[in-house]
Amino acid sequence: MPIGPFAIYLNSNARRVSADIVGQIEELVPPDDIFFASTPEDGDQFARTILDRRYPTVFTGGGDGTVVQLINALWRASLARPERPPLPALGVLSLGTGNALSLLVSSGNPIQDLKTYVTNPSLDTWTISLVDVEGHLFPFASLGVDAEILNDYVDVKTRFGAGRLKPLFQNVGGYFFAFFGATAPRHIKGFVEGRNLTVRITNLGVEAWRIGAEGVRGRAYGAGDILYEGPAVATVAGTTPTYGYGMRLLPWADRHPGFMQLRVSNVPLSWSLLQIHKVWDGTFSAEGLHDFYASEVRLEYSQPVPFQVAGDVAGMREKVEFRVVPEAVRLLRFL
Repeated sequence: MPIGPFAIYLNSNARRVSADIVGQIEELVPPDDIFFASTPEDGDQFARTILDRRYPTVFTGGGDGTVVQLINALWRASLARPERPPLPALGVLSLGTGNALSLLVSSGNPIQDLKTYVTNPSLDTWTISLVDVEGHLFPFASLGVDAEILNDYVDVKTRFGAGRLKPLFQNVGGYFFAFFGATAPRHIKGFVEGRNLTVRITNLGVEAWRIGAEGVRGRAYGAGDILYEGPAVATVAGTTPTYGYGMRLLPWADRHPGFMQLRVSNVPLSWSLLQIHKVWDGTFSAEGLHDFYASEVRLEYSQPVPFQVAGDVAGMREKVEFRVVPEAVRLLRFL
């Protein structure tokens, strides 16, 4: 039996998990039901304890990376048990930087969400699929310039984001600084030198579709068909429409359960930047933008490219396979 009606899982390294926030949480939740994780090993240990105690609900705070880390820790702990216990419903608190998942289901006020649940525990959940890559589940990921900007952002924070300058680099402003200061100049140099990235995308699922206007299914593809082969600035895949800071980079990602939206962009960075408001609200369209619904794909690149998973850097890849895991997790809704 659970010690309490729900648990709290917090990333102690998260920017907004302050002493004040922790104090307010401790006023609402018994201390035995609060888990502070500072390492991946903590996450695995706490996930096993959460399943042992059979908490029906777990709130987690610390950004998309923290949410995804907990989901994967719970997933691994469940797979390791013969009875395959179901994962608890997750309440996603806005306590990170990008907060893509919390923007979909949270009021934006983490303490208010907790108070609402304590006063009137809700069963209003949204079941979402996730994508599996190399045994790791995620709601969105990308290869190419998007991940490259993230790598540059992490480098900027490491080099400049300390002391009094830290607040300038701990939000979306840091991404723009990284883009204009590092990513864009590198791409301009690559363009001048004639270095172009290409990708070959093969459908590994039973069926896939090109996405037409307003997310309508277009041309159908069978297993083994090539969805796309050619130049690519970025390749993005996911099952949720919202990226960090509310950017709807995959506007139809949740349109068909069991399928991800796969977006290949060969749109010049300069044009994307000029249309940033449309990129942000999910209405951007251009000749070099190619969208697909797929359940399983293989991506093969002409050279190693940066890879990011749910806002965390994940190294370089020349080949990667994505596979949708239907109905992987339930998220509490407070909207």
